[in-house]
Amino acid sequence: MRERGIALMLVLGFIFILGVLAAGYAASMKVEGILARKAGAQTDVEWLCRSGVEITKYILNQQYADPEEAYESLNQIWAGGPGTTNGFNLLLESISLTNSAWGDDSILGLLYPEEDPGEDVRCSIEIVDMERKYNINWAAQEKATKFPLEMAFELMGVDVSLKDELIDCIMDWYDEDDITRLSGVESEHYERLGYTSKNGPIDDLKELLLINGITPKMFWGNSANQLEGTGRTSSTVEGEEEEPDYAFGLVELFTPFSAGKININTASSEVLQLIPRMDPNRVQFIMDYRVGDDGIDGTWDDTPFSTITGNPRSNNTHSLQEIFQGSVSAVAPYVTVRSATFEVTVTAQMRGLQRTLVTVIQWDNEEKEFRIIYNYWK
Repeated sequence: MRERGIALMLVLGFIFILGVLAAGYAASMKVEGILARKAGAQTDVEWLCRSGVEITKYILNQQYADPEEAYESLNQIWAGGPGTTNGFNLLLESISLTNSAWGDDSILGLLYPEEDPGEDVRCSIEIVDMERKYNINWAAQEKATKFPLEMAFELMGVDVSLKDELIDCIMDWYDEDDITRLSGVESEHYERLGYTSKNGPIDDLKELLLINGITPKMFWGNSANQLEGTGRTSSTVEGEEEEPDYAFGLVELFTPFSAGKININTASSEVLQLIPRMDPNRVQFIMDYRVGDDGIDGTWDDTPFSTITGNPRSNNTHSLQEIFQGSVSAVAPYVTVRSATFEVTVTAQMRGLQRTLVTVIQWDNEEKEFRIIYNYWK
């Protein structure tokens, strides 16, 4: 009887062990299944994002091919405005880049024309032209004089006693030599911090945060923007006066990627004031003319500029020379009505996984198409 009890206990023990092993195997298979689905979703989401970039290139290629609108403005479809067909085919006539759900007027509707890919699948696109900002590499060049940077700090409200130092430090960072300007610093200063002066073009605007004297608040504009951009705010050393907030930051005024000239149809009034010889009255003229009767950018009644010095192409557009009522030769080298560089942000979601791809594309005048400059996953 005792031997039977022992045998029964052994059998029950083996059954228990087999049960544990089976449960572990099932859990392992479940995890592997989830990982496999996630891997598949990762590929599909990345495909959606890259497809969004290709759709953007097509939309902008169509925009460039339209002789009736040989300019870029905030009321056009690419910028989120009501726009016109812009030379698009009928599939893109009513496209909404921000409508992330599936439908006839959405990005997913173009990618999945036959059927809805599912409620959890989303895709949206945001397009921002870089010619709405001043090129920081132009501003940092000696031949550009100190005007753009000096005006930027003045408009921001930076202490006047800091401006010369900040400008010299930016120019020292950009120039190819290690000769220190009067109020600037070169590699000898930065080596103590673990890096050297760039001595070359700025590739990422956040390089400004490495430059002596440039604070996160100057870059982002204020504590709220800084928190959004970096996830943290700067601390004040005990005994030091707290740095004031600024109405806007360098990030809203400058870009390292652009063709150089500023698009007067898309630039803010602050950016327009960075242009040499562009006084506040002229800036106000530009803003008043382009926004139309409702005073709002990006709406149906906008009257953008179609040319700088020539005749307007239609009754709904203007020439810069027309509103200046005279020569625009002083500002013409700095302005344009065309944008050639765009930052494209594509956000896609599938099976619980969301990815965001940021891509900068630029018009290639020889190939007559947009090409990718660089991209990264956000």
